[in-house]
Amino acid sequence: MKFTILLKSEDDSTAPLIVSKIERTGPLKAATLGLTLVESKRLLAQVQQELVESQIQFHAQEQRFCTQCGGRRALKDYRPACFKSLFGRVALRVPRLYGCACEGQQAQAQTLQIDGMVNWVSPELEFTQSQLAATIPYAHTAELLDLLLPVAAGNAPSTVRRHALSVGQRLESELQEPVEPGPVERSKSKTDPVTVVGLDSGYVHDCRPDSEGSFEVVVGRILSKIKGSRSLGFVRTIDSNHAASDRLMKRLCVLGPMTDDVTVLTDGDPGLRGLLISALPRATHILDWFHLTRRLTVLKRVLHGKEAIGQFPTSYHDRLCRHLESLKWRLWHGYRGGAINHILALLFTLRLPSITGKRPAVRLRRLIKELMRYLKNNLDSLVNYGRRYRNGQRISKAFMESAVNQLIDKRMSKSQQMRWSPVGAHLLLQVRAELVDGRLGDMFTRWYPGFAGDNQLYQVAQ
Repeated sequence: MKFTILLKSEDDSTAPLIVSKIERTGPLKAATLGLTLVESKRLLAQVQQELVESQIQFHAQEQRFCTQCGGRRALKDYRPACFKSLFGRVALRVPRLYGCACEGQQAQAQTLQIDGMVNWVSPELEFTQSQLAATIPYAHTAELLDLLLPVAAGNAPSTVRRHALSVGQRLESELQEPVEPGPVERSKSKTDPVTVVGLDSGYVHDCRPDSEGSFEVVVGRILSKIKGSRSLGFVRTIDSNHAASDRLMKRLCVLGPMTDDVTVLTDGDPGLRGLLISALPRATHILDWFHLTRRLTVLKRVLHGKEAIGQFPTSYHDRLCRHLESLKWRLWHGYRGGAINHILALLFTLRLPSITGKRPAVRLRRLIKELMRYLKNNLDSLVNYGRRYRNGQRISKAFMESAVNQLIDKRMSKSQQMRWSPVGAHLLLQVRAELVDGRLGDMFTRWYPGFAGDNQLYQVAQ
């Protein structure tokens, strides 16, 4: 059996073009049933070749006529160009046209212009490479596209990286535009949705030979009951506190006008806490209950350990246990003064002569002093956690753990161990954040009118 695939334009009377011939001989086998991958890649490449050449030729004929007077402009010469897309590269001869006589002597020759075209790279190629590069390594992206599509040129790992980071740079440029703080609106109803903001950080390996081994990456997530969530990420050494505050405000403005009903959850890190306070001074800042109780859990583990039980007198050990339980109860209900008093009582008991020199007492005193500093630094962020929990409000930034996992771990550290430059990680984070939010296709649709960004073939694993 022989098949001939023809390509015919309905706009002219030229004969159909033969784009591919497929032949099947011998008995039917599973391997020869239907198109093979090689045949489909060759067919797509040939159709793309004919389609692009015809479109360029038709567009050039339209551009020959002056938009002002309708006169026909003269052809000066041709310039070589190579159009790169998912379906292969197409070598082109792009015409240059003289200026029209109606424009005067100052009119210069211009190369044929195509709306939105940058470096003769298809937006769909740039989108697909960026989407995959934000999910899997650059080399794997190049291998996957080369396996399935006749992408040919422009698909080396270095090119994939350059395309992905250029998209990240474009997203970064939009985020760096100054944001004027809008008026703060008062909530008119207790049922209005409350926006929740959280920041957390992680570390990725540094590829620079003179580096300290790793650098910090900050990620954030903004939750709104009506408008969903928005993610953000940046490298701490690249973004100053002012730039990071502007980045956060930009994300918040996307979700609507600012209100007083913004809840900020923090783990007590001084840098992240200062950034959130500077960006959202009117918000309700809450210390994350999980990070707070983790310190109490360490104290309880030491106090109930075999060494402490064996070396402390029973009366002193029971007193320490009661103070620790009362401390947790008062923190849960937001009694700051009572919590501080129980910490002082714990320190007083651990300084009694009969136990002050024992190793568990020395360790407990160190942990309690660290807890005291932690609470004093975040005293204004301690709330009545029990009341918030009963009202169904958030008391922990557990949602930020998933943000760290999606934005950092799955692409940069745990799932795919690799080394990064701060700039490369920062720019890829911008692409990754838009991809996780499901808005990368919308960004390309806005940049390139007519782009079918909703037909996304690859999605981030949630």
